[in-house]
Amino acid sequence: MRSQWLASAGIMLATVTAHGEARAQEAPTQAETTVGEIVVTARKRAESLQDAPISITAMTAESMERAGVENVADLARRTPGLQYGEYGDMKLSPTALRGVVGGAGSAGADPAVGYYVDEVFVGQGAGANLELYDIERVEVLRGPQGTLYGRNTIGGVVSITTKRPSEALEASGEVQIGNYDSRRIAGSVSGAILPGVVSGKLAVIKESRSGFEDNVLLKRDVNDRNGWSVRGQLLFDINPDTSLLLTADHQEADNQPLVFETLKYNDSASLPRLLDARGLPRNANPFDRKVQSDAVTQETLEASGVAATFRTRIGEVGITNVASYRRHEYYSRTDTDRSPLKMLYDGDPEKVWRWSEELRADFTTGPIDWLVGLYYFRQNSNNQSFVEIGSDLAADLGSPSLAGVLAGSNGKLDTTSQAVFASATWKATDRIEMTLGGRYTKDKKSIAYVQKDPIGLLGGDADVRAGDSWAEFTPNANIRYRFTPDIIAYATVSKGFKSGGFNDSLGDADGISFDPETLWNYEAGLKTSLFDRRVVLNAAVYYMKWDNIQISEDDPHTPAFDPIILNGGAAHSQGIEVELTARPIPALELAANLSLQKAEYDDGFLPTGEPLRNLPFAPDYTGMLSADYRIPVEGLGEISLYGEYQARGRTYLTNNNDPDGRISPYGLLNLRASLESESGRWRVTLWGKNLTDETRIQRLFDLSDQDLVGQKFIVLGEPRTFGIELKVTY
Repeated sequence: MRSQWLASAGIMLATVTAHGEARAQEAPTQAETTVGEIVVTARKRAESLQDAPISITAMTAESMERAGVENVADLARRTPGLQYGEYGDMKLSPTALRGVVGGAGSAGADPAVGYYVDEVFVGQGAGANLELYDIERVEVLRGPQGTLYGRNTIGGVVSITTKRPSEALEASGEVQIGNYDSRRIAGSVSGAILPGVVSGKLAVIKESRSGFEDNVLLKRDVNDRNGWSVRGQLLFDINPDTSLLLTADHQEADNQPLVFETLKYNDSASLPRLLDARGLPRNANPFDRKVQSDAVTQETLEASGVAATFRTRIGEVGITNVASYRRHEYYSRTDTDRSPLKMLYDGDPEKVWRWSEELRADFTTGPIDWLVGLYYFRQNSNNQSFVEIGSDLAADLGSPSLAGVLAGSNGKLDTTSQAVFASATWKATDRIEMTLGGRYTKDKKSIAYVQKDPIGLLGGDADVRAGDSWAEFTPNANIRYRFTPDIIAYATVSKGFKSGGFNDSLGDADGISFDPETLWNYEAGLKTSLFDRRVVLNAAVYYMKWDNIQISEDDPHTPAFDPIILNGGAAHSQGIEVELTARPIPALELAANLSLQKAEYDDGFLPTGEPLRNLPFAPDYTGMLSADYRIPVEGLGEISLYGEYQARGRTYLTNNNDPDGRISPYGLLNLRASLESESGRWRVTLWGKNLTDETRIQRLFDLSDQDLVGQKFIVLGEPRTFGIELKVTY
């Protein structure tokens, strides 16, 4: 794998070097000879990425467009230590950072990595199904961010900032077509409604794609995508120190996802025996992207939200208030056994609404900059899981009338979170800056859980009412030392936590509650801008230790697959992260990043009694090497050649470290070639992703011990895709 990586890198470098003399002999500007500056707001104030004493990966709108970053999966593959499950659905795909991963996919379970859009927490799973269009920048903050962002950030934060409405009239449109009948149409328009007072923006995107897999039984492709979203903004410039930004967004999707390939059969289970008895085929090749399922998976989503961000200044005190309301309704139904038999079907619908309010103030007293605030969060989630009996299973049980009968649960979970936080940054000298902060959070949760089990499939009926509360203080200490204006070093100690909670899915009445999870992070880093900013090199080393880690595993005491969240003991994660960007010549920008990590359980056991060992979704290494070469063409514009190779080390997909879920190292090669006009008004791009057509497993779903299904399933990553894109701006 290393030789393949180095060979690919050599090809890219040789290609761009061969064109080195094509650059016109004109004097380059300062911007053309240096690595671009990025302004971030990770610490709730604007500052240079190179000055912020925390581990951050930041991408601007321009860098995302050049690299073809369109969604969270694209972002994760380019960020050291960040993993996105890519399960193929909108609800269950987990996000992990530095080995810290959430326990489950329902909205009632707190995530390990918090997603924020314009400072608004958007949840996880279906509620955070985000397309990165009309975005100003994305910041990935590694390590717990409990002081400024709260309990949902034990592993880190993905912070997305949208483009603000402009005073001048601006518009853009984008059309993209590719293989698998993929279509992407997007557009935005922005400008003054009342000059000097009110500006507005409207952005729309619609995407569709046929499936990557072929259902040979139904004679149709499956695992498709079809959705659209719209976002509108109004920006009121009340006076030079006061503004109000109002945002409203809406999204809809109608997909056919979650196509599982059968990796293995348990020959003693009911379904394989029935297949053989009736002369029906098994799935012979789990990697051929051909499946045999009697029903197409249904997945729909309607999500919307409104937000208001008010900023003003009273004397020397800056005031910011961010209020939001979000809701979504999600539905799914799928063929549980993925076979020609009508055995079992299952679904995992949910309805969620959440309200959040943050009020904070910033001010300076002498050499100390202060940030203080209050936070309130309220969420109501209704997770409705079900299993449906198919006609073939009903007949096999000798009760045809059972066909269509549902067994399921309804978990209504109400969450209230309140917090107060403060951070003080002391500029001790011109070289030394120290920050101390803390957040006190109190969470209260209650659940009303009802389970109906007419055939005893899930362990019987249940009706449970429960409630509890948890409080935690999460401090942060940071010191930054400036060796020169271009070189800083920093050290950080911080704490994060996820509150306890209640299981809200099938079969959870026997294990309804779980305890909080806490984590300490110890980190040191170096940020450098070298050779007149032709080279930017950042590095960080970290050690994280956490207790009562929340894991999601099947309950072995019930006959059906019914994963519950429980506390699995202690774990640690340690590693190093390096990011490098260089412009050796004005026409060429090179970038590389590398994350080496080791994440293991220190103690704890699975429900089966097996000891916990390696943490899932924590590859031994991740890395990326990219090159962007730009060739001016007189009278036409500029040609841009962009290539990247993304590498992933050995990864486990399950808590029990099942060998079938141990993924060997692999790499993905992506290339883009663009022609942009001299005015910058239009750009045409040819692109290709995973050009070597690397086949890799993204998920392992084990139902081999379940008598009715008896299969071990896998989900494959996306195959080779390619297409052409046209973008026009005004």
